[in-house]
Amino acid sequence: MSRLNRLSTAVGILLLASSAAHAGAHAAAKEPRQLGQYSGFEGNEAIIGTAIISALKEIQGKDGVTHDLSGRDLEVGLAMSKMIKTLTHATGYQHEMNDALVKMTLEFIQYAKDSGELEAVARKDAMTQFPMLKRVGDLIKRTGDKQLAMVALTDQTTCFFQLVGEVERGPGYVTYRSPYGHVLEQTRRMGMHDLTEQEIHDRWTIPHIEVWSEIMGVDVQITPWQEDGMVTMSIPEITQSVAMNAGN
Repeated sequence: MSRLNRLSTAVGILLLASSAAHAGAHAAAKEPRQLGQYSGFEGNEAIIGTAIISALKEIQGKDGVTHDLSGRDLEVGLAMSKMIKTLTHATGYQHEMNDALVKMTLEFIQYAKDSGELEAVARKDAMTQFPMLKRVGDLIKRTGDKQLAMVALTDQTTCFFQLVGEVERGPGYVTYRSPYGHVLEQTRRMGMHDLTEQEIHDRWTIPHIEVWSEIMGVDVQITPWQEDGMVTMSIPEITQSVAMNAGN
C-alpha cells in the first residue's frame, strides 16, 4: 500500500469512527435532537494526532520532511476534531472551515459601512500589515525579486490562506474565489448584513491591495468584480514577462 493510500485509509477510519459516534449519539438521544457539535473523538484527540503525524512522516519520507509535527499529537488531534465538527455542521446551512473568520470579517466590514467610513477603515486596516510588508519591500529592493510581494500577500500570512479556500498560483499571480459569498448569502437572508460581494470587493479588498502595493513599492493589480466570484491578484510586470517569453 502506498504512503498516500495509507494516509487516506487512516483519515477514512477516523471519519467513519466519527460518523459512527454521531449516529450512536443520535440513536441514544432519539428526540429531541442532540444539541451541539461533536467530533466523536472527545478525549481521544491525542490518539488521532499521533495517527496523522505518523501518516505525514510516511508520505514525506525520511529525507524529505517538510513539516515535522512530532510531539504535537494533541494539538494536531484537536485541529482534526475542529475540522470534523465544522464540516459536519449543517444546521441552518453547511459550514466551511473559514466560517468563523468570514463572519468576524463581515461584522467588521458591516460596522465600517454603517459608520459611513468603509473605504477609510479598509485603508487603516491594511496598514496593520505595514511592519511585515515594509520588510518585504526592502528585501525586494535589495534582490529585485518582485514575486516576493505575491508570496507576502498570500502564502506568508494566515490572514489570506485561512480565509480563502482553493487557490491557483503561478508566476506573478494568484487566482481564488471570493471567500464571503457562502456565508453572506445566509447572513443577508437572516438580516445580519446588507453587504454585497461586489461592494466588499470594490470598497474593501481593492483599497487593501492599493495600500499594500504602495507599502512594498510593487504594482499589484486586482481584477474587477466578476459575477462568478473569481478574483485574480497579479504583478503585471511578471505576468507580461512570462507571456512574452512563452511566445518566443
